[in-house]
Order: sequence, then structure tokens, then C-alpha cells
Amino acid sequence: MTDWKPLPDGLASDVRHLVVELRALKDRSGLSLATLARHTPHSKSSWERYLNGKALPSQHAVASLGKLADAEPARLVALWELANTAWHAHDVDDRRPGAPAPVPERSPAAQAGESADRRPGRRSLVWVVVTLVAVVASSIFLYGAFGRHSDAHTGRDGAAGTDTPTRQLDVNCFADSCAGKDPAQAGCGGDAWTAALYRVAGVYVELRYSDACRAAWSRISWGRPGDIAQVVGAGGRTYQNKVHYDTDTFSAMVAAPSPSAARACVLLTSGVHACTDPGGTRHLTEPPEPPTSPTSATNPSATTPSPAHALPSGLGSP
Repeated sequence: MTDWKPLPDGLASDVRHLVVELRALKDRSGLSLATLARHTPHSKSSWERYLNGKALPSQHAVASLGKLADAEPARLVALWELANTAWHAHDVDDRRPGAPAPVPERSPAAQAGESADRRPGRRSLVWVVVTLVAVVASSIFLYGAFGRHSDAHTGRDGAAGTDTPTRQLDVNCFADSCAGKDPAQAGCGGDAWTAALYRVAGVYVELRYSDACRAAWSRISWGRPGDIAQVVGAGGRTYQNKVHYDTDTFSAMVAAPSPSAARACVLLTSGVHACTDPGGTRHLTEPPEPPTSPTSATNPSATTPSPAHALPSGLGSP
């Protein structure tokens, strides 16, 4: 079990309840923060903030962790609704020090939560109301985020079956409208898979693709600060992002009607530049987690992936 840091003293009780639940789910899943980042659209630093009460997780982040831990979706939605209301109520108070906070328009879920604070004896009834409202309001979202388990379900190692169906997701862009957008913020990471993969000087570069968004981006792993992830789309349209700390990062997206319309590249601080082939139709196994020993952390090429994570033929070090 993770040795968690104490949560901030001023954290609202409903936010605290959500964070405690998310911590329990992470412990139950057995996943590290780095692994969570690889299996969700949210970065390692984002998960650190969510799980330590520094930032309110998005509904999508809550659903993603819930799916990995096989949690009850309706309960998580209800917890998030209450936490979201409490968090933004706190924001209003902080913006107007010394002044009474304005009364925002309340959703039925928020009103039910407030009634529960005034009438503790009716808390169980409130949970029923909140759950029903949240489930109805989020039914489409839950279908995409918690789709039925099947043989094609993505495993913990990130490998997905080639017959994984396109799922309905909570995305906010499609094709050309995704160009230049962050795949995590756009919701495109929910069905992302690796369409091309290459390793150079110990650093992995992947072409990540979303069927729901019809868009692609580059992700690098086992890098170091200063290494750059690049994605190249039709007509040479390119977006890139640099590793600022830790070992991985991803670029913004390019529109791609199919994975074959894009390539992923990496530019290392050493000056080495390498790219994958255009994406294929096979869902490739994602790279293993970076080594954690001091020696291998300073020299990524010193560690070779285990056979369980061997790369497809022809994709080894050049």
C-alpha cells in the first residue's frame, strides 16, 4: 500500500472523500503513477496533484482510474459531482476574500448534497438521488469510459487486441478540429493505441492514434529533459513538445483519417533525430516502464526490455 502524504487541512470534506476513494483504487490496482500516466490521457504529474488534493481531477480521470480498478462507476460519478460542487464553491470564496460568496445556480446533485449537510439523518437518501442524477447525466460518458469488458480489453501492459471496437467517448474534437490540441484535454486518449513504435539510443517513440478523434500524436518514453516528441501529419504539418522533467512527454495532435497518415519522431538532446514508419493497423505493445535504478536512470540505453515487452520485428535499436 502506498505511503500517502496527509491531505491539505483546508480541503473540503466532499473533495477529501473523493481523493481518499481514488487513493484506495490506486492501491487496489497496484499501478504506479508512471503506469497510470501510460494507461490514461493524464500525466504522472497530474495524477500526483489529483491524489494529493492539489487539483480536482476531471470526471474523465476519475472514470479512467475506476475502470482500471474495476470500480462501481455510479458511485464514482456521485463522489465526483459532490467534490466538483465543493471545489468550485471554495474557488468562489477564495476569489472574494472578506465578501459573502455569491450563490451559484445549483444542480440537483449539488442541492441534494447541501440538504445532506443540513439533515445528516437523510444522507443515504441523498446518495440515491445524487447517483440517479449523475448516472442519467453521464450515461454517454460512462459508456465510453467503462465499456463492457471483453477479450479485446486493453490489458495492464497496454497491449490491445486488433479487433478492439471504436467506443463512444467524451471527446471534444474530430479530425481537422483536433489539430494542435492536447489529446488528454480533448479526451482523445480514452481509446488511444500505439500504431507505430521505434527505439533509438534507449528512447522509445510511439505514434499514438485515436479512432474516436481521427487524430494522431507522438509520445516518447525513457527520455530525458530536453528530448522532443514530434508528430508529422499530411502535408508535413508538425507539432512537438519537450520533456521538461521526468522521462516522457507527448505532442499535440495532427488530423489523421487513418494511422498511415502520420509518423512519430523524436529529437534527442544529442542531436539524433529518428522517426517511426507511418502507422499500421496492428495494435502494438506499449514500451515497458523506465528503469528505476540510479545507473539505468542516467543511462536509459543500459537497460534492455524483458522478453515480455519485446518490440515487434524490425523495431529494435538501429
